[in-house]
Amino acid sequence: MSEPPLEYDAQSEGLARRSRGLSLVWLLPLVAALIAAWLLYKDFTQGDIRATILFSTGDGLVKGKTAVKYSGVEIGVVDDFRLVPNAEKLGGQDGVLAEVSFNRSAAYLLTEGSKFWLVKPEVSLTGVRGLEALVSGNYIAVEPGSGAARKHFVAVPEPPAYVRGDGLRITLKSPRLASLNRGSPVYYRQLKVGQVESYRLAEDANEVEIGLFIRREYADLVHRGSRFWNTSGVTIQGGISGVNVELESLASLIAGGVSFYTPEAQRHSPLSEDGQEFKLYKSFAEADAGIPVTLNFDRGVSLAEGSTQVIYQGIKVGEVNAAKANRNIDGMEVEVLMDPITDDLLTENTRFWLAPPTLDFTSGVNDLLKGNRIEVDLRPGERSVRTFDAATAPPARDARTPGLHLRLTARNTGSIQRGASVYYRQMEVGRVQGMELADDGSSINVYVVIEPRYAHLVNGESRFWNVSGVRASASLQGIKVETDALLSVVRGGIAFGSGPHHSKNAGRAQSGDSFRLYGSRDEALEEGINIYIDLTGDEGLKEGAPLRYRGIQVGEITRLRLNYELDGVRARARLYRRAERFARTGTRMWVVGPKIGLGGVDNLDTLVTGPFLELEPGLGNDPQTEFVALPAKPEPDLADTMMMPGLALILDAPRRGSLKRGSPVFYRQVKVGQVTGYQLGELADRVYIYVYIEPEYRTLVREHSKFWNASGVDVNFGVMTGLDVHTESAQSLLAGGIAFATPENAEMGLEVESGSHYPLYGKPENEWLLWSPKIELYPALEGNFK
Repeated sequence: MSEPPLEYDAQSEGLARRSRGLSLVWLLPLVAALIAAWLLYKDFTQGDIRATILFSTGDGLVKGKTAVKYSGVEIGVVDDFRLVPNAEKLGGQDGVLAEVSFNRSAAYLLTEGSKFWLVKPEVSLTGVRGLEALVSGNYIAVEPGSGAARKHFVAVPEPPAYVRGDGLRITLKSPRLASLNRGSPVYYRQLKVGQVESYRLAEDANEVEIGLFIRREYADLVHRGSRFWNTSGVTIQGGISGVNVELESLASLIAGGVSFYTPEAQRHSPLSEDGQEFKLYKSFAEADAGIPVTLNFDRGVSLAEGSTQVIYQGIKVGEVNAAKANRNIDGMEVEVLMDPITDDLLTENTRFWLAPPTLDFTSGVNDLLKGNRIEVDLRPGERSVRTFDAATAPPARDARTPGLHLRLTARNTGSIQRGASVYYRQMEVGRVQGMELADDGSSINVYVVIEPRYAHLVNGESRFWNVSGVRASASLQGIKVETDALLSVVRGGIAFGSGPHHSKNAGRAQSGDSFRLYGSRDEALEEGINIYIDLTGDEGLKEGAPLRYRGIQVGEITRLRLNYELDGVRARARLYRRAERFARTGTRMWVVGPKIGLGGVDNLDTLVTGPFLELEPGLGNDPQTEFVALPAKPEPDLADTMMMPGLALILDAPRRGSLKRGSPVFYRQVKVGQVTGYQLGELADRVYIYVYIEPEYRTLVREHSKFWNASGVDVNFGVMTGLDVHTESAQSLLAGGIAFATPENAEMGLEVESGSHYPLYGKPENEWLLWSPKIELYPALEGNFK
């Protein structure tokens, strides 16, 4: 059976169908094209605008962070930047080109004349700028222009000087800029009404043109007759108590400033217009912009036109413009120009007076050269006044000054001046207002005012004293200078503190209370008592000479007068309170002065300080205020030395020789005592020499001790032995002296008591000089042996 054959080459027939529309394959590209067209349209109508800004440096620019702001709103950001070498628009210097994306809404800012600058935190004389950049970072600011659109700009290094806003723009001309700067304030009656907008050198280079901007609400204050003056910087009058500062405001001190004022005669002149030019004066006086005020003095006064100043609390507020005799020729009529800032204070309560120059570091040497000045007490009132009756002397007191007002009485005031300081613990707490002679002429009234915050420091027991000038004391150890405050050296001063019997219950002082003004602190705080001393008058004592006890001052001589018999001097001295026990029976006093002689030099410091009185307290219990001063320190007599712990001996000598009180007594050339006195014997056939041996050496004197006169020089000469010179000591050579020796232990004998007699030989025997006994000194006193 056979299979049918396969037909491999048979071809199939195609089936034709009709198309139903656009294929889905073309839909996706079409949608993409539509989206792209929409994006292009949006970018063209609403997208960012790209522009470039050329900076001289890229310092402070950060890619993707540094924003562009206008009126505080961010309108763009720096996308990128690149270096531009030899940029033509920067004069051939290298620059940095910042590519910035601006918001489409800021397109109107990208025009010809727009200015861009980088804002950084900056502290300058005109103030603080870019402070917000501390938080947000540096940013680029823009000042719009008004030209055609553009996309390439060059940044300016500084913000434009032009002040945006509506106002009056005028120009001042001045020979120099002084401390004015862009942004310096413009004042009218100390109120800021504008600022310095710009400045530049005039075309002829002889002047500086300063552009001012006055805010619109204050523009009507500027007339064609207005006067402008420079209030830049500060006027200082300084010294050791501080400085007085004259300035329009703190801002003008830092950034400079301009003030203006329209004189009365120019008040009706036309208002100023934009571009009008004015002269800038150095001061209100030079500008003749002061308020004219007339002062009437009841007598002639010495004033200088254009030089004499009007001072208010150390600040210049005016200047004398003219001075002439009044119509009756019995006084002076003085015209002064007052600073316009005083306008509201020239009232019926204001007072003027003439103040003389003072020698005072606080006002400088110029104060002496300028002569008198006029002082004013400016006070508010109900009506404005332009004519005043001025006093020819400062007022002694002014109750209107706030504080505690006190009156101090003194016999003299030293160098205290009006305005001198009042101190408490060397801190200034008040001022001297003035001084005047008491009605009976017996004293001077000094009026002081204590600041309110220190008024509680003064009570009914407070003591006031004069601290004027310098208190000095001198000696061979140096010079001691004392003053409460350096200013008090020149201007005088007053100090106060609690009295010697201060009570915590003492009531506070009230205004109007009176106190005594003491001459010194010691006098104020030490009450003490007065004693009276009779002197011969040739001691060299002076008022103020001290009274001392063991080197400590316990009083002073306050007065010296001739006595009634005219044969001596009677001194009044004041014992300090702690030394009142010296005013009793038995007290002795003597004059201590320099002593220069063969016996030595003593009290040499009194050559500089002067002599003084040394006191020795008495043992009596009865009070005593009358004393007689001895010419020298009293020496102890025999009775006195017999009561002393040492050994008192009596030496019999044929003559005194060069011996005197204080002559030394030697043992082996060591001083162990001294001569305390001498007198003739009962039959005048000998001289008794009284000797005192110190307690620690009394065991050296025994029954068989030998004493000889060691005064002068013992000279022996022989052909074989040569020249032999012997003296006990240099002191005995000049002042005389006594020496003694004690035999060896077996022959020395017993110790002796005070009152024992010994012969005084003229010279020693050779045997005495060879004695060397071993004698034990008092054990407790061996440490004093030298």
